[in-house]
Amino acid sequence: MLIKIQIKLEMKKVSILVSTIDSGGAEKQAVLLASQLSLYTEVNLLILYGDCAEYQHNVAILAESTVKVHKLVGCMLSKIRQVRRIIKVSETGVLLNYLTLPDFVGSLVGRMCGIRVYNGIRNSRMPRAKILMEKIAHNYWASGTIYNCYSGAEYFANLGFIRKKNIVIPNCFPNIEAPIIRPNHEIKTIITVGRFDPQKDYKTLIESVAKLARNDFRLCIVGYGVLERQIRAWVKECNIENKTDIFIKPNNVSELERNADIYISTSLFEGTSNSIMEALNWSLPVVATNVGDNERLVIDGKNGYLHAIGDTRGIAESLSILLDSSELRNKMWTKSNQILRENYSMEIFEKRYVELIEEEN
Repeated sequence: MLIKIQIKLEMKKVSILVSTIDSGGAEKQAVLLASQLSLYTEVNLLILYGDCAEYQHNVAILAESTVKVHKLVGCMLSKIRQVRRIIKVSETGVLLNYLTLPDFVGSLVGRMCGIRVYNGIRNSRMPRAKILMEKIAHNYWASGTIYNCYSGAEYFANLGFIRKKNIVIPNCFPNIEAPIIRPNHEIKTIITVGRFDPQKDYKTLIESVAKLARNDFRLCIVGYGVLERQIRAWVKECNIENKTDIFIKPNNVSELERNADIYISTSLFEGTSNSIMEALNWSLPVVATNVGDNERLVIDGKNGYLHAIGDTRGIAESLSILLDSSELRNKMWTKSNQILRENYSMEIFEKRYVELIEEEN
């Protein structure tokens, strides 16, 4: 605590600009960051759409911190003026933005105020207009752009974003569970959690599991979305209805993962996968497609296996290997939890941002 108090006296004041504090992943990370940085310095959280819905968990985190929350109102020009005024009055030294409109507005205002500004891109799949806005803000106004995955930073560098201004700080995973060693269940559970969305390629997942000519497992599909009817149809077509459970928005996802044995993800693209991070938190070995930053979460042969997109045969073989060996699953369970703890903890996330803010001090 003494160390934090000393840093707090020296560290530049920080403002964070977000669109909302609703339940999205970027919003959650912004709120966590604001809360943690408030242990070191004065933090202002500026909400561009101050009259929008608020995720109560985010509200609770902010209420327990010393973060000063500013809900911006009025037309966009008025909001830009409010951002500028808050930066000036609070003597902000570093501005952190999250997502496209805050990136564009914040970097422009920050440049006008003569302070360091870091934008935040969380997704490489965005419309051309947004990419153009991000590119202008990154190349001409911002001090740099923070990505939550290495694959995203590379993707935008290849689109002409100035590479030396790219910074990668992966998402954090707060409150990591202790490692879990499971009994050797007679019927093992293969679980997947995510939106029922084309990105997740459930057809490959279901076809891979259908190739398992054995009766010692169940497939647990957890999620919701537009593809629910199609997913049920694929399960029926592949003749694994009697081996599959589908849960729509259950309130016990953590319990389902804690009681599972293997995690599977067949996404067509990812950044830093929150669902795989959840699996590592519950000490699960992971069989996944080698997309985005999955290779940093799943070390092939150590805590799971990676495969090319659509590789149903290879995915099925990896699932069989894990189903066959309780010793291998035990080893991978421990390694999964270790990878999450050593690379994605709140402490590491906090340290990376503190170091960034302290630069040039």
